[in-house]
Amino acid sequence: MKKIILATILTLICTPFILIGQQLNLESSITISSGSDGFGRPRIALTNNGPIIIWRKDSTPKVIRASKWNGSSFGQPYDICSSGVLPSSWDGPEIAAKGDTVYVVFTSTATSQSSIMLIKSFDGGTNFSDTIRVSANNPSHKFRMGNIKIDKNGNPIINYMQYLLNWTEPKQMVNKSTDHGNSFLGGIDASFSAPGEPCDCCKASLVLDNNDIYLLFRNNINNERNSYLSKSVDGGLSFTQVSDLDDYDWIVSGCPATGPLGVVNGDSILIVRRSGSTGNNEIVYNNIDKLDLNYSYTRNIDPIAGKIQDYPDLAINGDTIFIVWKDNRNNTPDCFLSYSTTGVEGLSLGTNFTDTTVTGPKLNPDIEFKNNIVHIVYNHNSLNSIEYVKGSLATISTINEIKIDRKRTINFDILGRKSKKPFNKLIFK
Repeated sequence: MKKIILATILTLICTPFILIGQQLNLESSITISSGSDGFGRPRIALTNNGPIIIWRKDSTPKVIRASKWNGSSFGQPYDICSSGVLPSSWDGPEIAAKGDTVYVVFTSTATSQSSIMLIKSFDGGTNFSDTIRVSANNPSHKFRMGNIKIDKNGNPIINYMQYLLNWTEPKQMVNKSTDHGNSFLGGIDASFSAPGEPCDCCKASLVLDNNDIYLLFRNNINNERNSYLSKSVDGGLSFTQVSDLDDYDWIVSGCPATGPLGVVNGDSILIVRRSGSTGNNEIVYNNIDKLDLNYSYTRNIDPIAGKIQDYPDLAINGDTIFIVWKDNRNNTPDCFLSYSTTGVEGLSLGTNFTDTTVTGPKLNPDIEFKNNIVHIVYNHNSLNSIEYVKGSLATISTINEIKIDRKRTINFDILGRKSKKPFNKLIFK
């Protein structure tokens, strides 16, 4: 019996090199509003003068509150819409800003059936208009779960769901304005090409790329609740392409209550979403080709077996990517962050960015990124507080050593004699 054993002799040569990267520095959270003046589902947008934050106040009637950066701090909260706001924590208002133009879209109960309404500001959020109806004035339908983006001309493009009065026949509608929100062209069904029907309680989202518009939504085919993408190449007048984004079907009898979100990433769209198709309820991301809507990969960020990850959001600029989500890995809902300055391959595992000294659920994170500054908001459910976290990317340099391995491989038999046979496995004769 003879056994061949491999011995490898290494020679290491070390040479110094300088590594340049970027480190994220997060500041302590700032309470924007709390108690009876605060409540839930904050959203954030960036104007010329800095961030503006909106949220739904838990009052009777429900109102939309706002606070904006004044150059040194956030100002006192103020009402921007004081009546008719739908009392729902998951169908809250949405905000978008470009320069000093700010749009807020929300579901209203001021009409005989729920409707999608818009308010707008052209001075960075100091003053807002009266409400403008976006959805059709149709007594046979209800509308809810609005979302909004601003096109290159400063006009709002709004997505929402349409139902019959008994909440059947859901459709994902897209409606655009060409006069800065004074009027709208009429809703277009952007989900009609998808099989089944849209998941009736999951918000959709929009991605704009010049004249192309992409609608991201969750679909429902007999409780197969995969994420889909629908595309318009004529500025939202029609939607002619549709694609299933899931590698594996997610079969779930209840509503996930969350849909996909995406941003333009070069020739692709980077999408984040919740999926349970692998057995875990986890945040995954896709890279989707903008032309043919095929995805090149689907990956999870930081799966934790037996836990639920939900409500993701993302911000991107070049290779710098930030993703936030809600996560109950510590048995209480909290908010986590993953980021990279080197593209998706460098995305970190989840990091808790909230104030851990105060216990209780933290929910509904939202994020924006500009000029190397990241802005995050969330709500602390136990305190009814709206919290803001600021982070900055700093360039760091470190001196490391490259270790160059120069290898000599020598094979020995069991008796210590050199052998010409290479080693693959134990060989017995």
